Amino acid sequence: MGADTGINFVGLALTELHFKVNRNFKKPKDGIRVEIDVKTRKRFSPDRKTLDFTLSFILFQRTRNKPFDMKVSVEGTFKGDDPIEIKKFSKINAQAHLFPFVREIIGTTTMRANIPPLLLPPFNLAAMLSEKKSAAE
Repeated sequence: MGADTGINFVGLALTELHFKVNRNFKKPKDGIRVEIDVKTRKRFSPDRKTLDFTLSFILFQRTRNKPFDMKVSVEGTFKGDDPIEIKKFSKINAQAHLFPFVREIIGTTTMRANIPPLLLPPFNLAAMLSEKKSAAE
């Protein structure tokens, strides 16, 4: 097991879910490239011991021929005694803790829409956000 950071996962909330099937979708012969935009937002309490971290996935935002539109946002609340540890936790670990919940919501929602479920594979979310940040600079 890893080192104990002294940070507790207090709760999780689904804060936004938008889903709309594209009834005019035509599956390309070469398959579908899944386009994902990831957004994060963090808010610290005044004493910097509580972190509310929002992880949002927007799928197919810029794709013309898309099977569906979807946006999922979840917010996790984390508490700890050390503001420095909470800040370090907010850089990578908070999003890593929330990603499995987003993955499950996407898979379940697409399955319930009676379309092939979109099961996101594990991927390096920290690297994806780092690349996005570098591209923006």
